[in-house]
Amino acid sequence: MKRIITLTCAIMMSLVANAQILYKISGKNLQKESYLLGTVHTVAASFVDSIPGANRVLGEVQQVCGELDMRYITNPDTSLAIALLMILPEDSTANKIMSEEYINELCLTVKENYNIDLSTPQYATLLKLYPIMLMLTIPQLSEIMKNQQKATEGKNSATPPVVMDLYFQQEAEKAGKTVIGFEYYTFQIKLLTSLLEMPMKEQYEKMLESFKNKREGENEIKCIEAVYKSFDLKQLGEEINKDDDFANYATKVFDSRNEDWIIKMQPIMKEKSTLFVVGAGHIIGEKGLLKLLRQQGYDVTAVTK
Repeated sequence: MKRIITLTCAIMMSLVANAQILYKISGKNLQKESYLLGTVHTVAASFVDSIPGANRVLGEVQQVCGELDMRYITNPDTSLAIALLMILPEDSTANKIMSEEYINELCLTVKENYNIDLSTPQYATLLKLYPIMLMLTIPQLSEIMKNQQKATEGKNSATPPVVMDLYFQQEAEKAGKTVIGFEYYTFQIKLLTSLLEMPMKEQYEKMLESFKNKREGENEIKCIEAVYKSFDLKQLGEEINKDDDFANYATKVFDSRNEDWIIKMQPIMKEKSTLFVVGAGHIIGEKGLLKLLRQQGYDVTAVTK
């Protein structure tokens, strides 16, 4: 159970384990300095003002590069491609693999904990998703529904807060700067659906466990966000890395992607001064971007003001 919560939290947050989150990249063949910022993907943009130098750097660079160019999510072709990749083959859906008893228990648990009734035609199609996609989708959909309900009651806007990653891209676009991404949404969906290397029946069982343990998952997310905002993240990283199962996923989630990104970063920085904004789990460790940049001969220093 612990490994499933750890994995889904890491996917959503990209964990950090360092006391700094914004770094300057200089030297080698660079005419202008570039920067690397680690984020937690669920933290609201309001926290940017608390990061020393973040807004100054955003104003100075010529472009922003994220894990994704987040503007593409509004493209109908992209949305359709994502939806298709999230759906299981027909013979692997919950209704085909799991018992009626399991389906009833799953529907009851999700309804009680997230106020989403998977037994209704409106939401039954969600049962066709890969288990890991359903684990990520249900909490997000639940939050959207809560915001909509509050808006109906006149308590607040139905629009959720802008998260940090999106904020930097939006502000760059407003200022007429270039916005680019390392990867496509379709790549990330394929990555997610390939992570749980266990029989599908076991994936469904672990998914139900995660829904039953909603509070445990929420508490871990709150812990991650709190430690990130304190800029004292070493202890959290050490605790997460004690989980051997998480280490098995790290190669796919972080290491192999970092190796791809470090190749892409070099011509990007050479052409334009760039602020790279990625999940902070990508920037630290022996195979993190900070270490890889230094191995390539760049000077990398923390931004403290």
